[in-house]
Amino acid sequence: MTALPPTGGRRIASGGGTRAGFVLHRADLAYELISALNHNPDDEGLVHRLVDRQVTGDPDCEFLTGVYRMEPGMRHPPHLHAASAEFYYVLSGTALFRLADEQFEAGPGTAMYIPAGVAHAIETGDADGMELLYAFSTPDLQGIGTRWL
Repeated sequence: MTALPPTGGRRIASGGGTRAGFVLHRADLAYELISALNHNPDDEGLVHRLVDRQVTGDPDCEFLTGVYRMEPGMRHPPHLHAASAEFYYVLSGTALFRLADEQFEAGPGTAMYIPAGVAHAIETGDADGMELLYAFSTPDLQGIGTRWL
């Protein structure tokens, strides 16, 4: 087994195919402000983009995934993605989620499928932060069609 380099990811050659895989360790990535990625100053939290076209350098990357962290008292305002389905899996903490017209609290082990066009939002309470794994069916943030509500 080959150790990962101290920073960044590396390509893994496929056995006989023309495309390479990509391996990285989350600790090798700096958190990014979500507001800087989606150009909404009211959106709060930090993300580690793990797989997408920019991170992997693969123009044919099929999806986008990462880790989203919200500290206590933060908001991910109501919005939808017109061109992409989204998936959440809560890793730690709890938060109040809104999907369409329903609100519910969710914690570790909760998975959510959010079809394209369905409004959703997240709020963390004053005492608890939250971290989740997210994924989009579209491999590029510019292609998910976010519309803030």
